[in-house]
Amino acid sequence: MENQKQIKATDVLFIGLALFATYFGAGNLIFPPMLGLQSGAAWSGGMIGMIASGVGLPVLAIIILGHCGSVQRISDHVHKNFYNIFIGMIMILCCCVSIPRTAAVGIEMGLQGLWSGAPYLASVVIYFLIAFFFAKDCGTALEKVGKILTPVMTVILFILVIKGFVSPIGTPSSPTVDNAFLNSFLGGYSTGDVLVSFLMASLFFCTIREKGYDGASLKKVNFGAGIIATVCLAVVYGGLFFMGACVSGEYSADSIGNADLLLNVIRSSGGQIAIYGLCLSVILACLTTAIGQITAVADFFTEAFHGKVPYKVLVIIVPVVTTIVASFGLDTIVKLTGAWFSFTYPIALVLMILGIFETKIPNDGAFKGAVWCTVAYAFLDLPAEYGVHIGALDAVLNKIPLYGYGFGWIIPAAVGFVAGLLIGNSKGKNA
Repeated sequence: MENQKQIKATDVLFIGLALFATYFGAGNLIFPPMLGLQSGAAWSGGMIGMIASGVGLPVLAIIILGHCGSVQRISDHVHKNFYNIFIGMIMILCCCVSIPRTAAVGIEMGLQGLWSGAPYLASVVIYFLIAFFFAKDCGTALEKVGKILTPVMTVILFILVIKGFVSPIGTPSSPTVDNAFLNSFLGGYSTGDVLVSFLMASLFFCTIREKGYDGASLKKVNFGAGIIATVCLAVVYGGLFFMGACVSGEYSADSIGNADLLLNVIRSSGGQIAIYGLCLSVILACLTTAIGQITAVADFFTEAFHGKVPYKVLVIIVPVVTTIVASFGLDTIVKLTGAWFSFTYPIALVLMILGIFETKIPNDGAFKGAVWCTVAYAFLDLPAEYGVHIGALDAVLNKIPLYGYGFGWIIPAAVGFVAGLLIGNSKGKNA
């Protein structure tokens, strides 16, 4: 009988807060208020949609991956090289979107909130020099910045958002979107946290194992940590969302940027003291996220290149690339890269669903069919995500059920699953 270590509540709490810190970054701050602004009086339905996709899906993903053991175990059913291809794509997306976005938010909403005259480009360079200083040692990067930061950051943010709930800063007006739930659910994709689950899974599970947990106890600790992260994220998300809804009669989505909206709602709620607290939390939260993701990206490509390009070289290259991208500013980054979240999310979601039923699926053909059909759909939909409409292609896509609601990937994945399953069974019988 397997000897399982007794689970300590403090371990679960610490790991849960670490998971929360991993997810909590730029997207967790800038998107909820804007989605709340668009939802207006329909804020309750919109909030449920945002929490479902922005909190529920990422935490569910990490729980499923923990149950399966690793991302690679699921992806190997598709192809032995699929893990490197897909996770590599996510890592590149981090370099082009997630990490630069932390710099843009940390400076535009954090540093410039404290010092309005802070030069943007120079601040970006300094930001990534600091990130490099912490990330240059892969083994201790997260430990250096995570032990005190997360609890302090959590307390500050909880105070801010609870104040916004208890003392509303305005009255929500009519929504500016047709379906607040659907708009917010799809908007939750932009946080990128499902992709963070795939990005950080191996590092997160390693942290649990280092505390002496494995097998069934690892799954229990992983689940408990997921619940803690869910509660923390839902409180922060929900509070910021509601505060955005409360100023829907004062601002419009077209007239104010993401960072300015967040600063305005916090200032309206708690005055200049609240701004100082928010700005400090923003800088530290974004910097911590950047350090973690730079470490993960450099470490992944070190292994992918079989050590031919050492970690110490890659950990220099990644900040240089992200510095260049971040120089374009927050809103430009969101506009240019949002479509790639729509491309990668369906693939990650299909892998996550397949992971739930991994032991029940009779052959790898089902995995291959579901994933490759989803990839094909995502490629075909990419031009439309950028606003490029091709008549014949649009006609085909519009005939796919649920496409108009943003869930067009479901039918291709289901068809591919069934077709792959049948082909796999046929090959098995022939063999």
